[in-house]
Amino acid sequence: MSAARPFSQESAWAQHLMAPVTAQQTALPPAEALRLARLHDHLLAALQANDRAALRCAKQDVLQAAFTPAGTPALRRALRALVWRMAALRLPGRRGMQEHE
Repeated sequence: MSAARPFSQESAWAQHLMAPVTAQQTALPPAEALRLARLHDHLLAALQANDRAALRCAKQDVLQAAFTPAGTPALRRALRALVWRMAALRLPGRRGMQEHE
């Protein structure tokens, strides 16, 4: 059984995961770009606060947004890109709880 390593925000991988999916990359209208940025910021705030419940909630919000048929195809693509990035965002495991998360 391997222990989860603490999330290091200095690594190149962490920088990639935390980089926002920008409106320029996805050609989003301003309102949709703002929605995407809010979801991304919600994820990062939970991660930086080291708050497991908040991170779980933020991930659920992103998943719900990504797989709801509302929005333009560009927004859905950007949200799904965010889903892939957030899938790797994990807080360090608590002793004995790593198997259940």
